[in-house]
Amino acid sequence: MTPRRSFLTAVVCAAALSITPLAFAASAEDFVKAKQTELVKLVQAGKEADVDKVFDQVLDYRVLAEAALRDHWAERSPAEKDEFTDLLSKLVRNSYRKNIKKTLGYDVAYKGTEKGKDGEVVRTVAKNTKDAREEPISIDYVVRVQGSGQRIVDVVTEGSSMVNNYRSSFNRIMKKGGFPEVLKRMRKKAASGSTEAD
Repeated sequence: MTPRRSFLTAVVCAAALSITPLAFAASAEDFVKAKQTELVKLVQAGKEADVDKVFDQVLDYRVLAEAALRDHWAERSPAEKDEFTDLLSKLVRNSYRKNIKKTLGYDVAYKGTEKGKDGEVVRTVAKNTKDAREEPISIDYVVRVQGSGQRIVDVVTEGSSMVNNYRSSFNRIMKKGGFPEVLKRMRKKAASGSTEAD
């Protein structure tokens, strides 16, 4: 190999290595589709511990927590933020698992992706394969790029945002009993396996 060709090869290799992993990352739709397929198989197999591991790979609990508490987030101490995030992660996992189980007998069609204010919105429609008369269910996933990966930061079912629902519940509780009451109810709900905040 000539010195010139050797130099050009080195430049090309260096350029290839410098390309960020995001350049090779799957689209938001491919990401959701792959993870949903994996989760459905694990739920069907009853592998609950593995389901939670995938949830931890897919969901950004910190972003979810900050968005759900929004106006009250900044005034919380680091310890309060950590506990709130941990408790919310349990409620979110329960909610997501419930959604998966609800649509196990459904055919899920992916309807493309569009830009949203909080990230890429992956549109899906779930249709009951056993009851053609049942109205299809729309489930949208809001995906945000986090570092070199992607994470789901909201799930919108039939136009109802999971984050907004939690925020409304937390705001109601805050008005009545403040943040200590929020944590108290979340602890109770998380321990019972509930998906609700109040």
